[in-house]
Amino acid sequence: MTTLPKNDKIPTVSRVSKEATRFDGPRISKRFKAAAGVGGVVHAMQHVLPARGLLPLITMNKPGGVDCPGCAWPEPNQQDLGIVEFCENGAKAIAEETTPDRATPEFWAKHTVTELRDKTDHWLGKQGRITEPLLYDRSNGDDHYRPITWERAFSLIAEQLKRTDPTKAVFYTSGRASNEAAYSFQLLARRLGSNNLPDCGNLCHESTAVALKEVAGLGKASVTMKDMETTELFISVGQNPGTNHPRSLTTLKKMKENGGKMVVLNPMPETGLMAFKEPQSPVGMFKAEQLADEYLQVRLDGDRAFFQQLNKELIRRGAIDHVFIERFTSGFDEVKEHLLNLDDAELERGSGISASQVAKVADMVETAKTAIVAWTLGVTQHRESVNTIREMMNFLFLTGNIGKPGAGSSPFRGHSNVQGNRTVGIWEKMPDPYLQAIEDYFGFPVPREHGLDTVDALRQMRDGDNQFFMSLGGNLVRVASDTTACEQAMSQQEMTVHLSTKPNGSHAYPGEKSLILPVRARTDVDERASGPQKITVENSAGVVSASQGHRTANKDLNLKSEVDIICSVGRETFGDDFWQRMIDDYGVIRDAIEGTIPGFDRYNERIEKPGGFYLPNGPRERVFNTATGKAMLTVNETNVLQVPEGHLLLSTVRSHDQFNSTIYGLDDRYRGVHGGRRVVFMHRDDIVALGLVNGSMVDIVSVWEDGERRAPNFRVVEYDHARGCCAVYLPEGNVLVPLDSAAKRSNTPVFKSVVVRLEPLGRVAD
Repeated sequence: MTTLPKNDKIPTVSRVSKEATRFDGPRISKRFKAAAGVGGVVHAMQHVLPARGLLPLITMNKPGGVDCPGCAWPEPNQQDLGIVEFCENGAKAIAEETTPDRATPEFWAKHTVTELRDKTDHWLGKQGRITEPLLYDRSNGDDHYRPITWERAFSLIAEQLKRTDPTKAVFYTSGRASNEAAYSFQLLARRLGSNNLPDCGNLCHESTAVALKEVAGLGKASVTMKDMETTELFISVGQNPGTNHPRSLTTLKKMKENGGKMVVLNPMPETGLMAFKEPQSPVGMFKAEQLADEYLQVRLDGDRAFFQQLNKELIRRGAIDHVFIERFTSGFDEVKEHLLNLDDAELERGSGISASQVAKVADMVETAKTAIVAWTLGVTQHRESVNTIREMMNFLFLTGNIGKPGAGSSPFRGHSNVQGNRTVGIWEKMPDPYLQAIEDYFGFPVPREHGLDTVDALRQMRDGDNQFFMSLGGNLVRVASDTTACEQAMSQQEMTVHLSTKPNGSHAYPGEKSLILPVRARTDVDERASGPQKITVENSAGVVSASQGHRTANKDLNLKSEVDIICSVGRETFGDDFWQRMIDDYGVIRDAIEGTIPGFDRYNERIEKPGGFYLPNGPRERVFNTATGKAMLTVNETNVLQVPEGHLLLSTVRSHDQFNSTIYGLDDRYRGVHGGRRVVFMHRDDIVALGLVNGSMVDIVSVWEDGERRAPNFRVVEYDHARGCCAVYLPEGNVLVPLDSAAKRSNTPVFKSVVVRLEPLGRVAD
């Protein structure tokens, strides 16, 4: 088990706000057995109509409209666009932007920062759009945020940056930022002399990027929408698309209609992967269709062992693509020897999947001419996640299922432009050709030393070695591990700056000086000197397309666009003339992207085409830019996690009324939870074995070298979960994971396999 170095400054028992305890009595009922349908439409409209968000919703994800600010699911081909192209959670995301509620200066005058710490993020978010730039200044003894002019805000930031050591400045990015804002943001950091450009991708799919770059030469998916609709076998690993990527269910339904089969690996039965009611069809809205043909409840962190079982069985049968292996791969002999020598009993113990179940999946693989493997955070947030993904890629390489129609790798990305942020330069380890191109294009020196990722940045902040933190969107205190340490880390900064639309938990932990700068959202119209502006985003399939807001309801608010704010800070700090040109016309930023990043030729021209354009993708063409020049088969150790008796493996998950740190509501109808969030899902046999009953109230405890971490006051909920495992919602469970408990090589927090014990509180919930 990874341990956390001792740090006497940081308390290890989580703080539970007074407001949070109001919601510690969730009601439990029967869960919905099919995703979407009438229930999904009704629930979406309950959010959208009061928020006046219907008009942006109608054109969302269509040419001329706004790109969904939720997940990064690709749009269908233009000829296949439906009547509407949004899902329930996309509708909720729009409602968050179009809400008529306002967090006015009166709100900030009424509530001190100390009081805000006693509010949940659900409550904070419901206060509405922030209307003015705000300043908190601890030095004057005032515990409030107060309004400030934009000019004064930019001046304060510029003064701080001029006296800050670039190595002690952190520039964090949320995945919702546009390509234009993200490119400007990295330009600001590198103009200062810093490569400290962590992002939310470090917390989510960094393991994917590391593994895919190594073995396939590109850290992105290799499939298109057409591939997913026409594949003969779709293997879903560690996913809950019914909540996190609901529009993908329509694609999976098309795949089934085309004769494809689906295998699911997940410790919990997720409704969207089992049954789906198509909301765009009058018949489908009421009739549930089964999606998964085989549903395997794998043990947490058991996916690696399962794919080793499967790969071993396929090699035994000779059911592999020898032509592809010979022509396009390296490392086959070593991998074959390793897999055939693995102990079958140990593999079964690691995965929790029997040999007969593995054989059934192998039969399906032999029958199918094409296969896709898709995964999300259920795979990426373990200690050995990089090796797990490498083993899944071994499966695709052994069977020749990459670089041909209907086959390939498909990591489902979360935030709508998290992939685009990385493409345009939001990464602490950007390669030298990119950095040299920036230097040549703009004419200032660019640092070459790698910067800090999100976890390392928080460690530096925690240990008192950082001065400045700026966040382009997001709510880092709530999405990161080790919540208590992150709260303290944020409050230790000389200055924190948050570009935000609504209040969130990170605002409650300001630095000595803290600025909240209210931004225009995607749905808001953005008028510049050159006229109305478009922004661009990249989806999970590597397609770049335009998004344009048309909503004028917030024009009366004192907001600025993300690009305007970032470039204004750059102009005030450094005086370069290119900042104002970028403020006036975002096409200037796209010209710069075209001039510094391969694949963006004719950028401004090509975004005018409906549906956008694909970026280059080597693996899709069977071109593998790896160390060997081929797809790399790799040897991976099984490393079955050892769990002491009386303990469980815990995973954090989202509720259905949630997108990352944004809590839309307090219900999770697919899991039967209503009006609360402090629940722990467990198998009946584990409940009995631990001397508990359904409804028992418990504290959840993880133990580390520096002491225990405790998440108090959770209700036990009986659920059909894999044995020996349990699950809680994030961010409520994040406190259990130290910053130093991170995946090998990717440094992603280990949210999905935490060894815990449950301490009974001696009472049972109603």
